[in-house]
Order: sequence, then structure tokens, then C-alpha cells
Amino acid sequence: MTVRPLTSRRCRLWLKAMLICGCLGQPSPILAADGLTVALDASDPPFMYAGGGDGAQGLYPELIRQICDRAAIPLTVQAMSWRRALHEIDNSNSAVGGLYKTAEREKRYDFSLPLFTERIVVVYLRRRPLDFRSLADLDHKRIGVMAGWSYGDDFDHARAARRFTAYDGDSDQQNLQRLERGYLDAVLGIQEAMETLPAKRRAGLAIAATALAAKPTFIAVNKQSGQQALLQRFNQALEKMRQDGSYQQLVRKFFASRRSGN
Repeated sequence: MTVRPLTSRRCRLWLKAMLICGCLGQPSPILAADGLTVALDASDPPFMYAGGGDGAQGLYPELIRQICDRAAIPLTVQAMSWRRALHEIDNSNSAVGGLYKTAEREKRYDFSLPLFTERIVVVYLRRRPLDFRSLADLDHKRIGVMAGWSYGDDFDHARAARRFTAYDGDSDQQNLQRLERGYLDAVLGIQEAMETLPAKRRAGLAIAATALAAKPTFIAVNKQSGQQALLQRFNQALEKMRQDGSYQQLVRKFFASRRSGN
């Protein structure tokens, strides 16, 4: 057998082949482990926000940690901008927690059982009342929303039709500042988040009696991530927590501590 010497071109081709094989042997981060990496919004208190030893605090990190602990699922939580979190799930680099379900998202993601139901409310200045009873009452208004959020198919369609002008903010704090300075007519927020604002700030704000919508939140994984079995284990543990009352106890304790700290 004659051994042919490697030319520089053959060396390059051989190295390239080895690199390709190596890459094929290394699955994407979400596929590499038997645990969940969950991206959470870094600026949506009290539900999820940056802080704490592992980078995320709030109701959803607490719920997800306890559920994964009961299901024996190794967990990593990461707080980041909501836009980046959506980018991560689209690239199968992580799951996302606290996500609303829409028809478009159901094409790309698999969803857990509901984590919590958020009431989306319309917030306005007391000195500039807004009579809100239905989505049509936002027509021709300037509305502050969270960047990257979907508020449901009806709202998204109305926004696309330019029935009102929506301004994207990166946090409730930013949107409320714009409202207080007169740049917006109203802000969309989550009722529990608005109710736990400092009392001094709440004094100048009003919340419409009619909610815009009640939206369940979920953990979602990319359909291409291969984590459907983990999602099923997560669901089983969440259902057991609801049945034995530990879920309800955690939620009550969480919001009670937030209100007492105000």
C-alpha cells in the first residue's frame, strides 16, 4: 500500500472534514443536557427581573425552580432583555418562561401547562381620565407597550391595522415615565405589577376597571429543540403542585410579601 503524502490542500480538506464531524457530534446547547435553560425577562417585576445569585428573581423564577426541583429537572435560569429571550428560543438555545400563547407562536413552539394568568390592564393618569371598556376605546390613542410582547391576536391585529399608535418600551418604569410626561395616553401593564408600585407613584395613576385581556403565561420550547419529554415532566410536576395546594401557597405568599413590603 502506497501512502500518499498530504499536500497543503489535502491538509486543509482533512481539517475541514474533522471540524464538520466535530460540530455534528456537538448538539446545540439546549440539546446537550437533560435539563432546561430558561430565559426570562430582565425587566418585568414582580413576575421576572434581573437579580439574585443566579441572575433572575420574581414569581416565575420561583415557580419554575420549585417545579423543576419536584420533577428532578436540572435548571438554569437567565435574565435578559425580552427581545434577546425570543431570539434565544428561536435559535433553540433556551426555553422561555412567562410567554403568552398566540397562533403564530404555536406554529414554532411547544407550550407547558399555564404558569399563571396575567390580567392586562390599561393604566392612565388620574388627571387625564380614559374611559376604557373595550379595545375600540384605544383607537387613535398613544399606547405604551413592552418591546417584543404580544398582547394577544386581537390587539396585535389592531396594532398592525394602525388603529392606535403603540410605542415600545423596555420596562414598565420607562413606559410610566412617558405617560407621566404626557407622551402617552395610556400604558398597558399587568395588574399585579401595577398594584405593587410604590404608593407615591400609584397616587397619580388609575387602572381601568375593565381589563384588556386575561392571558395565561407558559414555558415554551422550540419545536426543533427535542425537549418535549422534559416539558411533559415539567407539566406533571406543575399539575401535582396545583393538586396538593403548594402552587397556590407559593403564589399567595409571593404577592403577600410584595404588598407588605410596599
